[in-house]
Amino acid sequence: MAEELGSLEMLRSDFINNFSHEFKTPIVSLRGYAKVLKRKNLSDEERNEYLDIIINESERLAELSTNVLQLSKIESQAIITEKTTFNLTEHIRTVIVLLEPKWSAKNISFQFDSSELMVTANEDMLSQVWINLLDNAIKYSTSNSEITIDMNSKIQHVSISIHNNGPEIDAYQQKHIFDKFYQGDPSHASPGNGLGLSIAQKIVILHGGTIRVASSDDTGTTFEVILPSP
Repeated sequence: MAEELGSLEMLRSDFINNFSHEFKTPIVSLRGYAKVLKRKNLSDEERNEYLDIIINESERLAELSTNVLQLSKIESQAIITEKTTFNLTEHIRTVIVLLEPKWSAKNISFQFDSSELMVTANEDMLSQVWINLLDNAIKYSTSNSEITIDMNSKIQHVSISIHNNGPEIDAYQQKHIFDKFYQGDPSHASPGNGLGLSIAQKIVILHGGTIRVASSDDTGTTFEVILPSP
């Protein structure tokens, strides 16, 4: 029991430290650039550059707040309500279109050949799963590359795999990748706040499914989601 309590205390401490860091960093940045903007000798180019940074950091804070609230709401749920049976294949196509500005900016294409598969779930919640997984796939893919989506239907479940050619996720990172605020980059220089995969996992588990890193090596990384069939 003492060992378990110690582990819980460590997790609580890590959560507080990461949460504090993710909030403090953009706030310090906003304050610093706001002070710089008070200088009268700035060029228009410098002023616009600093304003863009303030806008980006503000958006980062807004996204973090939204994700924290969403995660809190999901963690308080014991069951999924408002389930419907819908076309999962078309559902994912819609998410891909939604993210078009991000993948087109890197000239990324998609290999997505699937029959029309149905699933019974909360459509809005599942959208967040695909948004988070595909956003990560785009973020870590190299320019002019391809993201592959494979879907298969079994008797009791459907599986969805998303593969990108990004960097390998080592065994230690795979162990913690679904932890709240965990980021593989310890410097926190990469975009994101370490909540996307945690949110995705909570939603998938609430639907009676599983999510995992199916494979990761020098050819890229594949995430697999398994959901019960309708």
